[in-house]
Amino acid sequence: MTRIFKPRQADQGPPDAVQVRQAFIEGRRVSLSVLGDGAHGFRLERRRQGCDEPVSVLHLDLQDGAQVQAFIDNDPYAPLLKNEYRAALDTVAEGEWQAEGERMPEFASECDSERDLLVLMRNFTRACGAANCYYHWFCAQEEGGEITRHDMLVGGAPSWAHRYVHQHWYLNDPAVAHARENTQPLRGSSLVLPAHHWLLQSGPEHGLGSCLFFPAHRRDDTTFGLLHVSTPLAPPQGEDHLWRNRRLLRGLANELLEWRVLRGRQELARQLSLSYTEVVALRMVERGGNARHVAEELKIGERAVYQLFVAINRKLNSKHIKSSASKAKQCGLLSSPVQTVQTEEKKAATDISQTS
Repeated sequence: MTRIFKPRQADQGPPDAVQVRQAFIEGRRVSLSVLGDGAHGFRLERRRQGCDEPVSVLHLDLQDGAQVQAFIDNDPYAPLLKNEYRAALDTVAEGEWQAEGERMPEFASECDSERDLLVLMRNFTRACGAANCYYHWFCAQEEGGEITRHDMLVGGAPSWAHRYVHQHWYLNDPAVAHARENTQPLRGSSLVLPAHHWLLQSGPEHGLGSCLFFPAHRRDDTTFGLLHVSTPLAPPQGEDHLWRNRRLLRGLANELLEWRVLRGRQELARQLSLSYTEVVALRMVERGGNARHVAEELKIGERAVYQLFVAINRKLNSKHIKSSASKAKQCGLLSSPVQTVQTEEKKAATDISQTS
């Protein structure tokens, strides 16, 4: 077993992380990132990436000391990561956390980060009778549906979250298989499982006596979500208790997916810095238009349109404008409205017309 620890470098870890520690264990890169600040709260991101397997990311709120310690103790690589956890969590040492005035969002749209989502999910599901809650985001390829990334908001027993990810259970989870193709809520007892299945064998050990699953989908994105709530009570009592709030929980599942997809698109749009005229051009090309159609729409010359195409291709790392339009559509940059002021739209069109 080879283990090499590295401090944070400019190209490692989330760009807004205040601390990052990384290790290479059994051919996998495991990174621990602390994000947030003392005024708004901290969260931990544990990312694992290896060859020929999806990227797995666990998100944990760092406010509850007992939960944090349980997360560390149950990490499959705990003996190897002990010092790295300590170094990463020095960021949230006593005195840096300001609990007073903590944000208590009521809707996902009010959340600024995954830490806010964790607070919302935990409070909401507890009010609905759940003892444990987890939310999964699955990024799947458009062709073939292969999962390339799995994110999990840990609002329940960390021991379950670690085991679920470490054993790659999400790749053969019947609830995930259901969520891929369906939007209907699912009772755990309705799953047809062999007696030795890991959910039946390991679930109750982690407080998952009764489980409900709430899939979430968007028509314009391949990312899908799954809210998993549970109670230690065995079915049918435990399930019936949660099932009464299925409409509320289903709404939460959709909100959490919506937040993730829109946040990802906003971040990508910021990185690409697509202008209003560029988005208009991409939309028209994606719909089958050519340079002449774009010129007529933007009221500019075709020469200026071709200059616009070159700029777009450079941003999207494409050789042809049709490839750029396809990429932009896959990333969701053409399906959401462009937030721009009318005067800015006119100014952008005027500016580009002056280059013709």
